[in-house]
Amino acid sequence: MQRKIVLLLTVLGLASATALAVPYASGIVDLGGGMYSFTLNQDAANVVIYRDGATALDLGALTKGSHTFDLGAGTGYQIHVAGSEVAGWAQISDDNLTQSKYYSPRGVTIDKRSASPYFGRIYVAEGLGGAVGAGGRITTDGIYVMGADQSDVLGQGDNGYAGGVDWSTSSSSPFRISLNQADPADQALFIADWSDAHSGIWTADTGNMAGAFNEMLDNTGRDGSGVVLENYGAGPNPLHGSVPGMWVDGAGADRKLFTLDEDVRLGNVLQYDIGTTTSGYATAPTDRTTDGPGHILNSTADLVRDEDGSWWLAQYRYTDDDVVCALSHWEDGATAPSWTSGPSTIPLDRAYGNLDIDNGKNLVAVGSNDGHIFILDISDPSNPVLVDTIVHAPGNYVRDVSFDAAGNLYAVSSSSETMRVYSPGGDWLAVTGSDGTFTLIPEPASLALLALGGLALLRRR
Repeated sequence: MQRKIVLLLTVLGLASATALAVPYASGIVDLGGGMYSFTLNQDAANVVIYRDGATALDLGALTKGSHTFDLGAGTGYQIHVAGSEVAGWAQISDDNLTQSKYYSPRGVTIDKRSASPYFGRIYVAEGLGGAVGAGGRITTDGIYVMGADQSDVLGQGDNGYAGGVDWSTSSSSPFRISLNQADPADQALFIADWSDAHSGIWTADTGNMAGAFNEMLDNTGRDGSGVVLENYGAGPNPLHGSVPGMWVDGAGADRKLFTLDEDVRLGNVLQYDIGTTTSGYATAPTDRTTDGPGHILNSTADLVRDEDGSWWLAQYRYTDDDVVCALSHWEDGATAPSWTSGPSTIPLDRAYGNLDIDNGKNLVAVGSNDGHIFILDISDPSNPVLVDTIVHAPGNYVRDVSFDAAGNLYAVSSSSETMRVYSPGGDWLAVTGSDGTFTLIPEPASLALLALGGLALLRRR
């Protein structure tokens, strides 16, 4: 199935581009008295505040960080952020920044939901706290939260939020983390636990990270290998085991949790109909995909859902193979993949079983254990194309990757002991609105829209 092509580019007859990341405004706070603050994730070439019912404010070039504006007599606003950089992936974060340093990070995710009160925030799971080699920071097991500019937005310092849980049982605890990107009202941060002693899924309240974490999946009667049976430990079916990867979508009663599980039908995408449950879910999962051929054999694995409802699965492979593959694509409900990496297509040797998807830009990123991040164009999911390879040095293990709303890529590594941010550059305009919208426009298209009056339409929306 061919993925959708961005309508704006089609209408204007412009070619699609790989470089789609730009500076953008997030973390907007109503300061009272008509004053607002916002955060830029990186330096911007120009920022203009278009105010409904009032004149525009041209703030010019601004550096990353927090800035303010006065809404005046306006009734709404749009923050237009323009960026202009040479196209090509480049690190834009500073390894010397305190919030870049982690001893053994295992997961990273970004709030991409423009209508979320925490739009743009960065979350990192530190699986094993310790003294970071460069700079002397000492971290603890738990979750770290940053603003889009990597600021210590909650003032937590060097201590990870643990939620009252003893995470010290394993370096895989906590592990990967995820937000329900489909529902901005869902403020649960989902935390996978790949250890045997803590296996399962936990949640933290992003509005109260200092509070207690909940066990989303019941853990009654967990055995020594991490397996829990449904119905509060009574069985007869497995509820969950150790979970390396997960995905959440849907709202309210339709909210669903999807996992890959080391112990329960490894290779199948498992579905839990959690709805509004906040803890103790005890009904065994159903299969969303079934790995009948046995393509997924390594529990160092992860999954993401495509905008068309299909799935991309990653697993660790030292040498990629067509059958036991580093990356595969599965139609929803499938019993075999529709595409696999490997020598006959794209060899992703040393891929390390972690990935993220940028649905708006048709990209998948896959981390490796030899200091690389593979970037694939999935515009045609039957024929993905390896378009870039980011060199993440020094060090080997890229433990997890995550895109933000503007297409910047975040990577955590236990080898370099860092959380890094990479931008593919280019010339782009990002528009963040008071109505909870976010729009990303390539600069040539924005100029064409301006000639057509299109930006004026955006401003009046």
